[in-house]
Amino acid sequence: MCSVKDCMFDGNDGEIPKTKEKDLSTDTLCRKCKCENADVLLTGQSGYCQACFLSVTNHKFRAALGKSKIIRHGDAILVDHSGELNSTVLLHLIKAGMSESAHKRLIFKTVVLYIDDTAGKTSEERDTLRRKIAEETTASGFNGYAVSMSQALNEGDTLDVKPMDQEINRENDSRLRAILANLSDDTSRTDFLGQLRRCLLLSAARKLNCNKIFVAESAVDIAAKVLGDVCLGRGAQLSTQASFCDARCADVKILKPMRDFAQQELIYYAEYHKINSVKPMHASGTPPSATSIQALSRDFTTQLESQFSGTVSTVFRTADKISPRVDGPRRGMEDNCALCDARLDLPSSGGEVTAMRAIEVSKLVSSKCVDASSPGNEENGDSNCLPPPDNSGCCNDNTECSCENNRKGQVTAEDVWRHLCYSCRRIFQNSEILRNSPSPLLFAVQQRVALKSMREKISDFLL
Repeated sequence: MCSVKDCMFDGNDGEIPKTKEKDLSTDTLCRKCKCENADVLLTGQSGYCQACFLSVTNHKFRAALGKSKIIRHGDAILVDHSGELNSTVLLHLIKAGMSESAHKRLIFKTVVLYIDDTAGKTSEERDTLRRKIAEETTASGFNGYAVSMSQALNEGDTLDVKPMDQEINRENDSRLRAILANLSDDTSRTDFLGQLRRCLLLSAARKLNCNKIFVAESAVDIAAKVLGDVCLGRGAQLSTQASFCDARCADVKILKPMRDFAQQELIYYAEYHKINSVKPMHASGTPPSATSIQALSRDFTTQLESQFSGTVSTVFRTADKISPRVDGPRRGMEDNCALCDARLDLPSSGGEVTAMRAIEVSKLVSSKCVDASSPGNEENGDSNCLPPPDNSGCCNDNTECSCENNRKGQVTAEDVWRHLCYSCRRIFQNSEILRNSPSPLLFAVQQRVALKSMREKISDFLL
């Protein structure tokens, strides 16, 4: 232990000793070739010269595809192209990888899909944007298709996907606007649109005979979604959100080849190749930053990253290692949410303590309409934290009834609530579930109800 008497002073108390100056010539050299001056200085990293930066960027993209060993020769890839910077750079990287001059060039079929989600603009503005994206796609040498976001309300076999140079079908735009207006807040609307976009990508991939999908999510996009999902109750889905491959659907996989790219790298890459994005970042009708949890999470992530350069990498790499504990094998698709395809998190019928059971108990305690004489509603594992079903069985016994239930295949509101995870139920918490649900969701619920009924009927005959 040191003491005050051991300290020696030289009389220059107010002068801070200067550290040894570094050789500036070594600091400005490229960290890879160490010959040229650094033209690119990334946050928290050393600089690169222009040639080395482009080489490292292309290698990072190709390595992401090669390490996964998911893409095979002859695969058909559907590229989600929004016209923003990320998706424009993704198209350029794919084109560069497919060029004949590239070493071990990429060999797979590429189909570009543009989803028109700019519902807040006029028809002329939306058509102008679609034509610009069509010209960009044609210049890249890829086949392009377009579809309106409102087509997600149709079933998969009735999806109207057209080439980019043709007018797209917007007949369901008014219904989509009505559904969004009936949702309680911007957080629910943003979450609902995100789930619709995912379902639309999967349906379009099946219609265009593609078995894999590329999305242009960078590291900051994934980190912001991870934090937002934690706030929305999707903590069990973090590994799926942050991993390279989203394999919730067995027939179509969603891949994130740009998840290791920082946003700064994409901006520098676009500047060097003189790439101009057709649409500015996040101009697809997203709400202002202070009105939704998702936008607040993104603002928080970007601001924290500007001060601490390892924030984004720490968040999404930690989320990639977190996976939910699964007790026993999956029985079938009825164990998954009908909207997001995640495993259902309903409270089990056993005595184990879970987060969902804690929410259920809090709901029962704070509810004023609980009948104290009937405490045994949880014996069958049904969740009382669900909103009360509306018109749950008005037409199941009447085939001539013309209400919404009968037109949707006799699916009741109680069936829909039971086949949604906690976070997806929060989307429709203050709205009529049957009127605000897209047809694919009701069809998925109908399939799950039928499978469960069939399994119960044949259970006595199975060995």
